[in-house]
Amino acid sequence: MTMAYPLAEIAKADNDKDKFLAVYPMLRDEMLEHMKENEMPDAAIEWCKTMMDYTVPGGKLNRGVTVVAVHRTLTKANEDRDLTDLEVAKAAVLGWAIEFLQAFFLVADDVMDASKTRRGQPCWYKLPHVKNIAINDSFLLESYVFTMIKKHFGKEEFYLQLLELFLQVIQQTEFGQLLDLTSQDEDAEEIDLTKFTLERYQKIVKYKTAFYTFYLPVAIGMITSRVTSDDAYDLAKDICCQMGEYFQIQDDYLDCYGDPSVIGKVGTDIQDNKCSWLVVQALDRVSDEQRKILEDNYGQWDDEKVKKVKELYAELDIEKIFKDYEEQSYKNIQEALDKVTLMPRDVFELLLKKIYKRSK
Repeated sequence: MTMAYPLAEIAKADNDKDKFLAVYPMLRDEMLEHMKENEMPDAAIEWCKTMMDYTVPGGKLNRGVTVVAVHRTLTKANEDRDLTDLEVAKAAVLGWAIEFLQAFFLVADDVMDASKTRRGQPCWYKLPHVKNIAINDSFLLESYVFTMIKKHFGKEEFYLQLLELFLQVIQQTEFGQLLDLTSQDEDAEEIDLTKFTLERYQKIVKYKTAFYTFYLPVAIGMITSRVTSDDAYDLAKDICCQMGEYFQIQDDYLDCYGDPSVIGKVGTDIQDNKCSWLVVQALDRVSDEQRKILEDNYGQWDDEKVKKVKELYAELDIEKIFKDYEEQSYKNIQEALDKVTLMPRDVFELLLKKIYKRSK
């Protein structure tokens, strides 16, 4: 069966993001057709069309576009040529599989965190006609990932390896979400700051963010480029986890100090009682008196209390601590890249360029 990839649109586009975007309507419509084949009525199909358009393509798309970039980098290194439009299209399908996965995580995460905005618009569950239906919608988004992988790669010799990678990363991300959600007992009358340790934070970040944001797009490109060395995958995982930690710490910093009009959401880590890098760093430096300020004000939906936490962060100069960390982390990642011999260093450089000193 020949796939109707939008090759003309891909050929016309002059950058990877536009080439990538050209593939989304095809995949969305394939999922709707799949629902039709499963006897879903028109109203259900229309619901899912609206839901996908609202939740999937509106982000920065870095994870998905990275799959195309990694595949190109490895093809250039191994065969000294650029990707064909068909190869771009197939890599984009796997990139969109990650973006559908991202949408699944975010739709569910917003419900769990009672978030208000996402990507500059109300969270999907906040729409009056959606509410808790969003939970099932998140399951549907996850299921589409496996439908599209089977449809486009079911006959490839690496199909099972792809499936196992996605299943593993989904589970790892859910482990990280569990650690994040259980950092505090929601019914406790007082918050327990003893759980906010650097060790727990690093584990949350590794499992909740690093695997699916950094390792997954790199590993997909490696699989489709027929990389077979276990050592190469271990190396990629190690470097991607370092980048994932750096990325999430940036995210925590931007949650507190970023401009909502730029980052597309209102930061609520303080109110949500999150095990954020900022509070972990603060706890490592506070006096007994300052710790009391955190105990009395952290994790509460009260503007005055949030202000007191932010004032304490200013007192402890958390912004400078972050900027120092950022420079040191970048240096450490560069040192790790200097030792890369098993695969092209460019694979990791393209990821680092996207995140270093970002503002959103």
